[in-house]
Amino acid sequence: MGEKQKCEHPARHKAHMCKLKKDGRMEEFDRHTEKPIVYCNKCKVQANDPLVVCNPRSIKVSS
Repeated sequence: MGEKQKCEHPARHKAHMCKLKKDGRMEEFDRHTEKPIVYCNKCKVQANDPLVVCNPRSIKVSS
């Protein structure tokens, strides 16, 4: 399994975006996507907080 396929914080995985979506917790999922600053290098979802994705990477802002 490649590095981008691993969850960097498995203890917090139950609150990660991919788990929220899988469990049908769309209200919580939507709340974390209002003003994204990071994306998940594993599933590519964008989020407001790096703690809610498995493999966070900063979104590059265009000037």
